Amino acid sequence: MATLLAPEDFSPSEDAMALNKAFEGWGTDEKAIRWILGHRNADQRKQIRLAYQEISLEDLNKKTQI
Repeated sequence: MATLLAPEDFSPSEDAMALNKAFEGWGTDEKAIRWILGHRNADQRKQIRLAYQEISLEDLNKKTQI
């Protein structure tokens, strides 16, 4: 199994804004969502989830459920 090398200098608010944009419109930009969340470790994803909730007033976990 590969080891995830998450970037050290990421911005939770920038990632949250990019995710919010990926969810807008008629469809979702699944590639962008997978790229952002797939390249972050668990702690970073938690920070992104909290920032997303502040920006969109929605729960990121619910938005990403199938």
